[in-house]
Amino acid sequence: MDYPLVSIIMPAYNHARFMRRCMDSLLAQTYPNWELAVVDDGSTDNTAEIVKSYRDPRIQYVYQENRGVKFLAATINVGLKETRGELVTMFPSDDMWPPHRLEVQVPIFRDPAVVLCFGRQLLIDENDNVIGETPPPADLTRVVNRPVGSVLHDLLVSNFIPEPTVLIRRKPLEKIGGYLQPPGLLAEDYPTQLALALEGEFRYLDIPLAHYRLHQTQMTRIHSSKMVETDVAFAMEFFRALDPEIQQRSGWTEASLARALLDRLRAGHFGVGRRALLAAEWKNARRHFLSALRASNPKTKAKALLGILCSFLHRDMENIATLFGRAALR
Repeated sequence: MDYPLVSIIMPAYNHARFMRRCMDSLLAQTYPNWELAVVDDGSTDNTAEIVKSYRDPRIQYVYQENRGVKFLAATINVGLKETRGELVTMFPSDDMWPPHRLEVQVPIFRDPAVVLCFGRQLLIDENDNVIGETPPPADLTRVVNRPVGSVLHDLLVSNFIPEPTVLIRRKPLEKIGGYLQPPGLLAEDYPTQLALALEGEFRYLDIPLAHYRLHQTQMTRIHSSKMVETDVAFAMEFFRALDPEIQQRSGWTEASLARALLDRLRAGHFGVGRRALLAAEWKNARRHFLSALRASNPKTKAKALLGILCSFLHRDMENIATLFGRAALR
């Protein structure tokens, strides 16, 4: 287990302008035992040319006709079938990793109970400048998911695990059917993490493990509002299908979860608004903050009011988070 093979799957679509920086950050990893499967979802730019320019035998290129974001999990699972590592991660083709990413995560899996490990995520712009950070989990005591299923208390009402930082043990991932994306969902991370919460323990590392790029053409920017809405609906469906014992372990009833998910939807609008500020989309940000203002949670209301003020002042909120600490805008 000292140097298990890590399978890295990179779904790619027209990210040629970021691809070389992305792949160079992988080649800079201090952990050597990895393999990369780039699954090109029908790119029309020079993605293929860039990938094939790397002569590293650990890198393979797979092309498919474009299937789009509604079939993102299926695209990633193509890469899963092409790889054989004991540990698996998905690497978005517009993001970057710090050099220590794999070196610090792999040893966590010496504990056989662990199925998933994640960490902090920095936000970067198109020029690689750090412009913010994804908020960490609100309650670290439940992140370990011991007993199995207990992390659902938080995970059902907050999609707090940043996908670009996630490393997964292959066996439980294959047990649940690979990466999951039920019809109607625009991403695979949340349903996959919920399913893995029933398979073993989680671990959180309080260090940056990924640099998540914000840019105009990224899927999560274009479909951000829809993703919040569909995640909330799926969380309730997932809960209803749980074994009654796991439902009880989560700490929710259907009625209490429904109320919490309504607040999650409104808090989700705050998150979308905050990212819109980073993109200088002032009117769009204000629209989402006004939706967040309807939350019953006083903290969400206060943050939404601050966001509205920032939208009029044409300022983002990241300096506030830096000044008062990472938990200030959580």
